[in-house]
Amino acid sequence: MVKKMSRGLSLTLLLLCLWSTICLAAGSVVDEDFSCKGVMLGDSESVLRAKWGEPLYDKIVIKQGVKVKTYVYKDRSEASVAVYTGKVVDFVVDMDKYTARRNVRQGATKFWLEKVYGKNTRQFIDGAYYLIYNREQHPHQHLLLKVDADDGHLLDLRITNLPLDEAERTAMAEEGEPMLFEGDGDEDGSLLNIDVSALPQDKGVHMEGLGR
Repeated sequence: MVKKMSRGLSLTLLLLCLWSTICLAAGSVVDEDFSCKGVMLGDSESVLRAKWGEPLYDKIVIKQGVKVKTYVYKDRSEASVAVYTGKVVDFVVDMDKYTARRNVRQGATKFWLEKVYGKNTRQFIDGAYYLIYNREQHPHQHLLLKVDADDGHLLDLRITNLPLDEAERTAMAEEGEPMLFEGDGDEDGSLLNIDVSALPQDKGVHMEGLGR
């Protein structure tokens, strides 16, 4: 009887340890979340071309006040490279086809998003709600999750190193971020001021270019 109780107690403790390990490991962003199909934010244009292949076409545009070359691919994914650094700064994907880490895809529930990335306060941007996660030790690299206003399920996903608002743009410039110093300006009217006074429960963030 004592042996059985001891075995049962040991098994319970083991299960508790395993559960604790799983809980501790869940609910936080990792470096992989700031990459797309094997390419990280900050990788060179040559790495992008080597891993993603030839695009359908490319175009020079201004995104959030930064001059970029955007490569558009057959699967409707887009990768943008800052013209003045040659570094990858933005990914936009087609959520009908794209699957992120731990099977995060279009329609993923609020529960699953929190399980994978951790809890976060949603923010109201350009008429929609987003969860914004930052990469550890890289505060200007962001994972943007567009979520449903009612039940919080995932609608869209974007990975970017572009400034989200004027405050971040100023901070990046003060830190000497090279992609901001040439071709600087707001030629396309980006970094707009958005009125979020009707939604006092959420912190407002102003930026341009999310989603399609």
